[in-house]
Amino acid sequence: MREAVANGPRGRAAVAALTDAYVDFAERNPALYDAMFLLDTGLPFADEATPAPLREAFETLVDTLGDIAGPADPALFEIFWSALHGLVSLTRSGRLPRQEASRRLGVLVDRFAERGGDG
Repeated sequence: MREAVANGPRGRAAVAALTDAYVDFAERNPALYDAMFLLDTGLPFADEATPAPLREAFETLVDTLGDIAGPADPALFEIFWSALHGLVSLTRSGRLPRQEASRRLGVLVDRFAERGGDG
């Protein structure tokens, strides 16, 4: 995700780049994605004990989306990630039709990007 936003896309383009990188990772690495996000690892999220790599990944979301989200509100970043994760997981499992995946992701990007008046 860091690489996707390293060249400085802003506004909606940044949200789209971040989303595309997340989806691409999940599709290219299904077993690793499952191990990271679907299996019980015992690793805490949003906690002082969260391992540094997990905090750094979440910081990529915060850094990229911060301009759009306005004042720092961790709940907004958690909601974005939760929605993105849910869309990826439900599409991968076949519970949501794959042919509509791009449209659903576009709605998520648009809704979040609207917060910055850039949508």
